[in-house]
Amino acid sequence: MGTLIAYSSRYGTSEKVASLLAERLSGDVHVQNIVEEPNVMWETVDHVIVGSSIRMGTIQDEMKEWLTLHEAHLLEHPLALYLCAGTPTESERIRELEEAYRESLREHAYFVEVVGSGYDFERMGFLDKAIVRMMAKQKESSLQLDDAKLNQLVEAAHTSERTRSENP
Repeated sequence: MGTLIAYSSRYGTSEKVASLLAERLSGDVHVQNIVEEPNVMWETVDHVIVGSSIRMGTIQDEMKEWLTLHEAHLLEHPLALYLCAGTPTESERIRELEEAYRESLREHAYFVEVVGSGYDFERMGFLDKAIVRMMAKQKESSLQLDDAKLNQLVEAAHTSERTRSENP
């Protein structure tokens, strides 16, 4: 298979990032929503990128379970971790990354970053819309991705693939 991009997304931002990464990466890339398709054929995976969204300060329960279940496999492969979070400060972003991904995964990964945020009001329920309006001061859908960080992830992934193939 090559590269597995495994993601969970409540309102589509992490899904959008996964799709953008798949377009930018070379080789065989498989994008997988772990909520809909939690199983992985690890024997076909060479490289893994994991992405999730933050809702109410945490990643989805399904992603937490998936990471725990597959941690040993993740630690055997080149790994990148990204989050989509609407936190405004660097300290909050670091805290969310630390709470989302275990230390063992963060230390193993060659990329660990918040790559942007987004709010899709069309996919939100009434309560979530009210919370976003109050907490994030957003009144309409928005998508704010950090293209520089996405490019950094793609370049790091390509370097990781070259390094792996040159030094098996």
